[in-house]
Amino acid sequence: MASSNITTAFSGNPLDRADLLRGNNTILTEWADRDDARFVLFAGDKVLTDDFGDILWLTASKCRFLPLGTRIFLGLDGDAPRYAASLEGTDDEFGGMFAPAKFREGRAVALKLGHAHPTLGIVAQAKSMLSWHKSHRFCAKCGEETELVKAGYERKCPACEASHFPRTDPVVIMLAFPEGSNDEKALLGRGHHLPTGFYSALAGFMEPGETIEEAVARELEEEAGLRTTRVEYKASQPWPWPSTLMIGCFAWVDGEEITIDETEIDDARWVTKDEARRALKDEMPDFFLPPFVAIARDLIDDWLKDA
Repeated sequence: MASSNITTAFSGNPLDRADLLRGNNTILTEWADRDDARFVLFAGDKVLTDDFGDILWLTASKCRFLPLGTRIFLGLDGDAPRYAASLEGTDDEFGGMFAPAKFREGRAVALKLGHAHPTLGIVAQAKSMLSWHKSHRFCAKCGEETELVKAGYERKCPACEASHFPRTDPVVIMLAFPEGSNDEKALLGRGHHLPTGFYSALAGFMEPGETIEEAVARELEEEAGLRTTRVEYKASQPWPWPSTLMIGCFAWVDGEEITIDETEIDDARWVTKDEARRALKDEMPDFFLPPFVAIARDLIDDWLKDA
């Protein structure tokens, strides 16, 4: 159960991950053929969903003659096993086979559902795991092709016996306020990849040997030239593109003079609560904030909730 008062999209996975069962060699064989087993299918980076945007779970019999590639155990729904599998081919090749269901990109699934939804956590788990298997076929130690073991949660090298495990890359994302301003204004920025007028919270990957607080302070210094005085953790969000954990924070800085690093971001500005509220109501034609699927929006909403 989440302890944060912020519910982020792609969190809240309802499955029992059942780690103790992963060493059972029958999990991916006999268990997967059970009548109560269900599969969520991916074609490329897209997941098969029903007309409402929710996962379309398929029985083992409906998957029997499909060209399945990697198959992993996700966990249990009650006592019933749940799996994810990739199709050998693109969504264009298989789309018509499941109509009116269709393959959707994960963020499109979230937008279709229209709110944070428990099954988005399953999408995050499945998408991250299948992407990892696709990009880690070969041993980083000796270069030989590795084998899937532990129901999909490990790859083993048959040559040098090295074990490889799924990884999640931590990213800090922060909403910053000037000390002594009563949090009436927040720092937002625009990366080079974002459209004109679109602003979000500043963010960056954590580096080895770095705490969350140190990463927040470094990013604010590097991108906006601001010195951090304190940091408060707020919430986290799985972000399966390909597999990151967004660590959302509030931060307070000394002063308001912004000096941006133009190699890092395109712009940064202080935004008042009134401006943010108007932007969320589409009352500012040249200023846009992130959609609800992003933790940046959750941080902004949390900032505004007592306004």
